[in-house]
Formats: sequence, C-alpha cells, structure tokens
Amino acid sequence: MWCGVLLGLALVAVPGCRDAGDPQRAAPHGARTASPAIDPLPGTVRMAAELDSIYRKALSDPLRYGHLNRERAEVWRAEASRREGPEQLMARFYYAYESLAAGETEVAIREIEALLEEADLADDVSPQSKPLFELLAASYLRLGEQRNRIRNPSPGASILPLAGNAVHTDPEGSRRAIRLYLQLLAAYPRDLQARWLLNIAHLTLGTYPGGVPVEYLIRGLEPDPEAEIPRFPNVAPAAGVDVDGIAGAVSLEDFDEDGFIDILATARGFNDQLRLFLADGRGGFVDHTGAAGLKGIVGGLNTVHADYDNDGFDDVLVLRGGWLAAEGAQPNSLLKNNGDGTFEDVTARAGLLSRRPTQTAAWGDFNADGWLDLFVGNETGPSGGGSGHSELYLNNGDGTFTEVAEQLGISVREFVKAVAWGDVDNDGLPDLYISVLDRPNRLYLNRGGTTPEDWRFEEVAASAGVQRPVRSFPVFFWDYDNDGWEDLFVASFDPTLASMAPGETAAQYLGQATRAEKNRLYRNNGDGTFTDVSREVGLDLSWWAMGINFGDLNNDGYPDIYVGTGTPFMTSILPNRMFLNERGDRFRDITLEGGFGHLQKGHAIGFADLDLDGDQDVYAVMGGAVQGDHFPNALFENPGFGEGNAWVTLRLEGRTANRSAIGARIRLSVTDRDGERRAVHQTVSTGGSFGASSLQQEIGLGRTDRIDELRITWPNRERSTDVYTDLPVNRHYRIVEGGDAVPIQVVPLKLGGDD
Repeated sequence: MWCGVLLGLALVAVPGCRDAGDPQRAAPHGARTASPAIDPLPGTVRMAAELDSIYRKALSDPLRYGHLNRERAEVWRAEASRREGPEQLMARFYYAYESLAAGETEVAIREIEALLEEADLADDVSPQSKPLFELLAASYLRLGEQRNRIRNPSPGASILPLAGNAVHTDPEGSRRAIRLYLQLLAAYPRDLQARWLLNIAHLTLGTYPGGVPVEYLIRGLEPDPEAEIPRFPNVAPAAGVDVDGIAGAVSLEDFDEDGFIDILATARGFNDQLRLFLADGRGGFVDHTGAAGLKGIVGGLNTVHADYDNDGFDDVLVLRGGWLAAEGAQPNSLLKNNGDGTFEDVTARAGLLSRRPTQTAAWGDFNADGWLDLFVGNETGPSGGGSGHSELYLNNGDGTFTEVAEQLGISVREFVKAVAWGDVDNDGLPDLYISVLDRPNRLYLNRGGTTPEDWRFEEVAASAGVQRPVRSFPVFFWDYDNDGWEDLFVASFDPTLASMAPGETAAQYLGQATRAEKNRLYRNNGDGTFTDVSREVGLDLSWWAMGINFGDLNNDGYPDIYVGTGTPFMTSILPNRMFLNERGDRFRDITLEGGFGHLQKGHAIGFADLDLDGDQDVYAVMGGAVQGDHFPNALFENPGFGEGNAWVTLRLEGRTANRSAIGARIRLSVTDRDGERRAVHQTVSTGGSFGASSLQQEIGLGRTDRIDELRITWPNRERSTDVYTDLPVNRHYRIVEGGDAVPIQVVPLKLGGDD
C-alpha cells in the first residue's frame, strides 16, 4: 500500500510554486503609517482586473497550481472521505503534505502520525515508512520555527549563528524532530539528508555542536571566533520593511528622486500586493503603495527597473508566471513612474503585453540610440509548457516598443531562467547572455548594424566556453578582478536533485563528493573566450541559488557575492551564503561570521547604501515556493566593515546615452596609501538577474585618500568619455553626461532610527 505513498511524494512535491496571498501575513511588523491611498489610474485598473480574473480561474482547478496549497489540501481531504483502502491512504498523505505546505503544520502532524499508527509503523523506519518519517520530522522542525517566531519574535530569527532570542525558547518542535532524525539515522546511518537536518535542529536549540552525537556531527556550522568580520544586524523590523511573504522580488532605487533609496518588493502569490516603501529620511520607510496608485498590482516573482522613457524617474517591470508552465500565461506589468509619487501600469499602451511564463528580463540599449531596450526570457519549449519565443523589445523612443528578437537573430524557444547584458568584447555594444535550464546556455554577441533592419546578434557560447552549467539559474556580468574586462558568473540550480539539496549540502561541508552541478565563474580572456576559474577562486559549489547579487561590503574595490538559496521542498533548510572577494584571487565564505546565514528560503537580493554612510547594506527577500513557507524579508545593515577604506558614490545621468546610464563603464585610478597604483572598474547595472540593486553606483576604493582619475565612457554611439581628476573620496557626486562632477551634500542616518 505504501508504494502509492512513495509515488505521491514524488508527484506532489514538485517545484510548481506559490501562494494565493494573505494580506494580514504580508504586513511589515514595524511599518510607519502608510500614506493615504488614491484611486489607481486607468491602465492599473485594467491590469488589476485581469490579475483578479486569473486568480479566480485558478481557484476553479487548484490541483493545476502547485502554490494553491490550502485549496489543494481541501481537495485531498474531500477525496479521502470518498475513498477506501490504499486510495484513501494516498489521499490522506496528499492531504498531510498539502497541509504542511499551506502552513497548517499541526494538521499535517496529526494526519501523518495517524497514518503511521494505523499502519503499525510508528516504531519501524523502513523503505515503506521512511517518507512519512521524513515528512513528520520536517513538520516538527517547522512547528518549532512557527511557535517560537510567534511567541518570541527576534530580528535574528532563523539567522545563523543563532543567538539570544533567536534560540528556541519553546523546544518541543525541534526536540521531536531530533528524535525522529535519530530514528532515521539508526536505520539509515549514511543518510546525509537526515544528518544535516539533525544538526540544524540542534542549532535551533543552542545544543550544537556538543549535543549532536559525534558520529552525526557536521562541523563548520558555527563562526570562526578568530575572523575579524563584524555581524551585520537585521534591521528590517525596526525600519518597517520586514514584509512577511513567500518568494518575490526587490528593486532598490530612489523612485521619488529625493536623495534616499526606496524599496519596492513583491511576492509571487496571486493576491500578494506589490509594496512600495519610500525612505522617510530618518532611517525608516513609509508604505506608499496605496498613495502611488498601485493597489491591485499583485504577484510577480522578479522585478527589473530603469528609466525607459528618459523622463528622469525610474520605472519598474514586474515579471509573472514563472515555473507555472501553461498556467503561467500571465501578463507582465510595466509600471510607469509619473514623477509625482504615482505609477500607472502602461504595459498594453507600451506594446509589452505578452502572456507567457517568465521571471527574468534585462534592460539594455543594444543599439546605443539613447533609449533602453528590453529582453524578456520566457519559459517555453517542452520543459516550460508555454509556446512562442523569448522577446527582444526595441524602444521606439515614444513610450512604445517593437518586438524584434528573431528578426535580429535571437531565436530562443527554451526554458529561460536568467538573462544579462554585458559588453564582453569592449566594443561599446552590449552582448546578451541567457541562462537556460537543462540546456546549454547561450551568449549572443552584438554585431551591430546601421538600422534595426540590418542589426544582428551572433550566438557564440560554445566557442567562448560559457555554455555550462546546464542546470543553471541566476547570472550576472561583473569585473571581479578589476582588469577592465567583464567577467561572467553563472549560478547552479539542479532541479533533478532539488529534493536532496540538504544531503548534497551536507556532503560539501563534509568534504565528500557531490552529484549536483556547480557554479561557474568565467574570467574574460579579452580575446572572445573565457576561462572557468571557479575552482581556483573557491566558488565551485552547488548552491541551489534562487536569488543572487553582488556589492562591495568592505569597500576594498572588489565585489562580493550574496546568494539566496533553497528549493521548493519544505525539507530544504540551507543557509543563504555570503562570499568576500579577496582582491580577485579568491572568495572567502563569511556567511556565519557576518550573520548572513539565513535558514529560510532566500530569493531576490539587492545591495544599496540605504543609510548614506558610505557602505552598502543588503536587502534580502525571504520565503519559499508554497503558502506556508513564508518569512519576513531581511535588511542587513553594514556596521562599518572595512574601516579605513575609502568610497565614492556616483549618480550618473545620460543625455545622448540613456538617462539611467545603464551600460556606462567607470574606471577609477587611485594610489593606495602604501604607494601602489591600481584601477577599479564598474559598469552601471542593477547587478544580478534575480534582485535589483540601485543604479546609483556605490564604489569601494580601498586604502586611498584621493581619486587620481575618474573616467566614464558613456553608452552612446560615439562612446563619449568624461574625465575628472583629483577628486576627494568619501563623497557623493552627481554627473550629467558632458558636465562636471557636482558634489551632493548628504547626512548619514541610522537605519531603523527616528532622527
């Protein structure tokens, strides 16, 4: 009879994610008073109506949507009441699984324990009962997290190393989980999945490492006491931006042009309202969603922002339908920033209305005409279940776009998970990299042209050596070693082993061989080819990366990486990871030392100097794929790591180049205090393909006192260059193409403070 249960586990626990939405759950704990709401503008009203219609249609057949877990649980509860024998047991197992996924953990526990008792398997871990024991242990782990977060909320909850109030004061859930994992390990002593989760359970109780039986201990889950890395506190609750949701997006930008970086966040549930938080200038944020006219703009697993119409205010594209196959035929939303505090959905008016599953897009001016174009990577082909191709939209310069992908030689009908623009050959024209799940990735070189009719792209991934990993997800271009050539990072996500991610992670910590594909860091050789340097720099790891971005935490001039990890499974309890770039030679894991090891699912990541003190803070969207796997977003405040290192903040504005200056190349020449001359290189972008940092360029300079030379090459057809010399460091500058570097006076503030 239990063969059916095993089959059910394989079928129901698939990465087809998402939450229907829960407005009460989504409220930030420390939010300031919201601005008064206004009536949405006509384009927004129309989009909101379509999104509501999609939700109501989904409710009529919830088993087609892996994220409608409450509704799915009710279907299986009803089925169990109508069936008998093995079919009833299977329906009850489905009911228990969906109840856990919906957040009804105690219901799941009661049902699983009843199944074990009725089958006389409560004390017998066997191949037949093992899936139930694993699900029950995961349920108790989740119960411990839920009870302790409700009874004793802490900004450090679920963030390794757990300390103070973050350690569970109600130990029942984790203690019961520990007993179950010990039962599993007694029967299967080589089960790395159970071994990993046993160690996690002890961490929640503060009994790691001493309380873990020595034969099951996994070392490396506590910080190095000798490391000189400060802990970055989570100040999201104090700042009012701890949105409690599931997987979603973040765009960090100064949307109202008042000099402070704001936060726009989404979650992917059908009813999850997009949230816009404007900085209040005192270290907190005001919920401006209703006042911006954005009520009804729901869902969205990712966002990318830019000033597409060159009016001086950044707009936002919200992406929908990812992972939902044919059911993901949903519209994206282009939200035009009107410059008066309001937004309007202009998707249809702009010519961007397309109903295909996607979660990725990137802005870039591929023809250097001063207007940002847009590539949207869709999940089509046999894996995606959708039809059609990925889209390249040419900006017509009048607020509208024309789709030209196949006309220009970009024909992609595959399951695209990430896209990024980068000038890999330094010819001034942005090239396009596309991450394809379960197929070789693609690199399209921009060969140029004189008109849209004769413009061409050429696919060169094989000859360039950048097709892997085949099972990839987020990507970005960056110059990690400051040699003036854009390098490429491609993060792995192996769906074939997603259910085994904890065991694979345990193997990595234990120094054992793993089966999952690993990340690739490709160093640009400057001759049209790349070299895989992942192993030599310490990034040849399997992360199950969902969100990722880069920034310079310690202002040494070398970009660091933060990755949000996880899979759709409730057993996927992995720390998000932070890696410090050590002068382009190697990356050092500072996850635990810096307090970045969030155990909840991590999605979109953004870096920005939110408190204007010269170092970058990190915003992380938390939450998993199903309704019950939600968690408040985190904001890690930089406490001043890298004391003594200088910095500069640049706000660039194009004129013949696009207003956002996306694609502008920045070169800073400095002389260190020990006399060493070196250069720092940066390209204007929002960073990673899942999470959008500010377009304001916040650049670490290392131990220097002056900028010898600042050189900006603008992304226009002439590749015009502005050069500035002998600039003071630790300053903010506004630079308009062709103009002076104008200092901006700012006053640092305390995140979460009131003055």
